[in-house]
Amino acid sequence: MQDLHRQKEWQKKMNNIVIEKMTFEDINAVLSLEKSHNIHILSRRILEDEVYAPNHYYIVAKINGKIVGYAGMSFVIDIADLLSIVVDSSYTRQKIASLMLENIFNYCKENGICEMLLEVRASNVVAQNLYKKYNFEEISVRKKYYDNIEDAIIMKKVAF
Repeated sequence: MQDLHRQKEWQKKMNNIVIEKMTFEDINAVLSLEKSHNIHILSRRILEDEVYAPNHYYIVAKINGKIVGYAGMSFVIDIADLLSIVVDSSYTRQKIASLMLENIFNYCKENGICEMLLEVRASNVVAQNLYKKYNFEEISVRKKYYDNIEDAIIMKKVAF
């Protein structure tokens, strides 16, 4: 019930942006979003297996019913791994990524998750700055993590 209340508050504040839990019906739109941006983080099978899995949490951002972003995380006991956060490039700079992160943080808080890790491309300074805004700290680097070419910055956030 609290999640529904928060979603209504966000919708009022953020120009009809609604954040809601991903469903099977959202999978095609999420995969299309990835394909249109030439990224391939998730496969249909992974999404179908994880969308309702008890140790995963996936959400979508919608504007007027259209999916314009998604995010997902996995977790074990009290530690989460932010798996992905994607916003349609036509909708950047509208705080959609921030809204999705805040929704995920609320989920963490409500479910006793106290730490989150993530990987981000070394070249993705915009994303790194977003994470730093939410108190993520760089803890290490994975050399040639992406396509055996680009480094991944490992970041960590403690407490929500």
